[in-house]
Amino acid sequence: MTDTPAKIPAAFNGQPVPAKQTAEGVAAIAGMLARFPQTLAMVLQQVPVQTRQHLCAPCVITRIGWEAVHGSELKAAIAAAGKAYGLDDGDPRAAQLDPGPHLPPALQPGGPQGLPPLTAAITTVAGTDVCSEHIPGRPGSQKLLVVSGALSPSALAGLG
Repeated sequence: MTDTPAKIPAAFNGQPVPAKQTAEGVAAIAGMLARFPQTLAMVLQQVPVQTRQHLCAPCVITRIGWEAVHGSELKAAIAAAGKAYGLDDGDPRAAQLDPGPHLPPALQPGGPQGLPPLTAAITTVAGTDVCSEHIPGRPGSQKLLVVSGALSPSALAGLG
């Protein structure tokens, strides 16, 4: 068995590469680079993206405490909501329904011991996601107006 040396490409053995061959290679690379953004966009469109909304941490803590005290009423309300929509007992989709209308009146949202809301966080203060109600140091406990990009300046002017 004899070893045959590997063939060395012309670019590495000191022999010049013809200009035409170099130009064709550069043109091929340029053509691929021109299509790269469209190709990348097609690939990224096939990747499912999930964005999770952050909830206000104090609101979540309040809700957990409420559920610990009123868990049995909440479970019954979820089951009643499922039945109202024709779902079978134990159907996991029932947990996605609003149990509020099926709670006893005192526990309904807005009631004396009502179901506390889970509010979206709008900012982070000292590492804690908070809603406009839980931003520390709000002057006079005033409600904050949270402006979104969808409001025009004329719409904002009408709020004042």
